[in-house]
Amino acid sequence: MDATVLYDPFVPAKDAHICALNGVGLEDFTKIYCSCGRIVDIDTQAYCRRLMMHKPVECYHCRNVRISAELDMLDNHYNVIEPESNL
Repeated sequence: MDATVLYDPFVPAKDAHICALNGVGLEDFTKIYCSCGRIVDIDTQAYCRRLMMHKPVECYHCRNVRISAELDMLDNHYNVIEPESNL
């Protein structure tokens, strides 16, 4: 096994020649076409779970951007800086 292979999540799995550390093979992944235009491999169980919950299936980059925006929104909502009043 070549230890110098770097994993890029945006390379289709058939071209990466990798296997997960927990023994999960490449057949346990599903290719998706994200709305940003990326074709990525995602865990088949996670893919089916998101479809059953009627949630959008997105690549990891879009997921991280969405979560970051949601955290910023919550932070702006709950951590309001009140101006100091001069007594």
